[in-house]
Amino acid sequence: MAQSIESKIPNSAEAVISVNGDRLTELVPIAKFNEYSFAQKMLEKLSRNSESELTLNSIEDLGFDVNSKAFYFFKRTDSISYHTFLIKLTDKNKFESLMSPRDKESIVTEEGLRVMAENRLITVWNDNLLLFSAYEKGRPYFKEHEERFMSQMEHEDITYYQLKKALTSKWAKIHAFNVIKGHGETSILSNKSYASSKDKNAAASVWLSDYGQLISDVMFDMYGGNAISSLIPWESISNLYGFKSVVANLYFDKGAARMTTEMEMSSDLIKSSKSFYNSKIDKAFFNYLNYDETLAYMSLSLNTKALLEEYPKLQARVFDRAVPTKKGELDLVVDLLSLLLDEEAISDLITGDVLFTLDNFEEKEVTYTSYEFDEDYNRKETTRTKNEIVPDFTIMIGSKKDKLLNKAARLGVKQKLFEDKNGYFKINIPQKEVPFGLYLYAAIKNDILFFTTSEEKISNIVNNRFIKNPGKHQKLIKSCSSVLYINGEKLISKVPESELSRKERRYFNYAKESLKDAYFKTLKIKGNKLLSEMNINTANSEENSLKLFLNLIDALAK
Repeated sequence: MAQSIESKIPNSAEAVISVNGDRLTELVPIAKFNEYSFAQKMLEKLSRNSESELTLNSIEDLGFDVNSKAFYFFKRTDSISYHTFLIKLTDKNKFESLMSPRDKESIVTEEGLRVMAENRLITVWNDNLLLFSAYEKGRPYFKEHEERFMSQMEHEDITYYQLKKALTSKWAKIHAFNVIKGHGETSILSNKSYASSKDKNAAASVWLSDYGQLISDVMFDMYGGNAISSLIPWESISNLYGFKSVVANLYFDKGAARMTTEMEMSSDLIKSSKSFYNSKIDKAFFNYLNYDETLAYMSLSLNTKALLEEYPKLQARVFDRAVPTKKGELDLVVDLLSLLLDEEAISDLITGDVLFTLDNFEEKEVTYTSYEFDEDYNRKETTRTKNEIVPDFTIMIGSKKDKLLNKAARLGVKQKLFEDKNGYFKINIPQKEVPFGLYLYAAIKNDILFFTTSEEKISNIVNNRFIKNPGKHQKLIKSCSSVLYINGEKLISKVPESELSRKERRYFNYAKESLKDAYFKTLKIKGNKLLSEMNINTANSEENSLKLFLNLIDALAK
């Protein structure tokens, strides 16, 4: 039946999300799920809200087949868009028993199907399958055809709003009936891109047929029916950006939950992107990364010279698709921009290597501005202090223009913007104008421009006292275009327990024991795809990470 449900999704669907019930119940059996406090509370609430106050003891009592796949898909025409859900039923009577008396009164039977229609929502079901679809009219379509529709309404006692509502509800009903009966279009299963994206080991999956086209269509919906469309003919756009299919899969392994993403790109976009994306961060950055003293970090490595050379061309292709009649003018703008930009000089000033580290959270005394009023209600500004938990962070930016930056720093000292601290500089920004009242320090060393909130750290860097320890992260950062890393265990431990209630303390302690660290990484471009991966590493106290996450939710629900 899971296969037959999937086969009902039309090939024109632009997005499909599937939730693999078989895989989820394999990871967490139904009997185990029913034991969770949040599951019991949910069942109790549904029992109270049902018509006859049923006693629901298991999620199986809801009438859904939790061992089957469930699907969502998005479909769009020029006049209407649908957000449709398909769920297998084991007992339609159990499902109907969850409804309120008012909802039951609105149910009608047509062509052997149970139907309930509301404003912009239609629900249809039979003995085996439930479909509900939310729909939205295409504003540009009704704007374009308003005159034609108005002429048809001349002799009818109906407003244009009522006509649009009647038409969209009629179309939605036809859509729902065609899908649930398997009539009309070819199945999504005939789509090679969709078929190749499926992974039976994934707990959930996402597939987008054409990400770039989807963005273009959304822009058309936003701008196609208003004054902007007179300047930019959005209706002529195909894929505006060059992004094609996107596939994402979610997995719950032992000790980690992970999500992989593949984004297919056009040949033009691949050619441009490879030139600036597939670069490696300067190894000098690893001399200033100490994993033991870092709560989180974010790295980025781009080839600035290639980016500056390719970016105008990328934008020209975008606008060439959007405004094809202006190709000559756009080509001239691109050529002029290339003449004005000295890619070599800019890439020496900013190489494209960036490393941000969140070093600490600690309590500090900060100043802030307050106001007092005298007896005559005259306002007087006062400066006060208070203790706050504030972050310590460091930003490192690659630059080969040490002499130029040092010259600018000396000029800043002369203008009293900076304070020379013998090897590094304190930036003179009034504390009240800086978040958390932080001080900011800067230095230039080994082709890296440093900004940090820690005077101790900047002093250690310029005086060669900084102890490096990149550990496994050196290999991770070097192999990726960008990385966002969070040490959840350390970060949670920085939350002061004195600020937490007993319940919050219990939850935070459980989270600290359960969640280790997490990262999101963008890999190098391979073939015609940009690959990325998100990992949340957990304790090995459970058979799989899904059980651990449900335990975490349960701890919060208690």
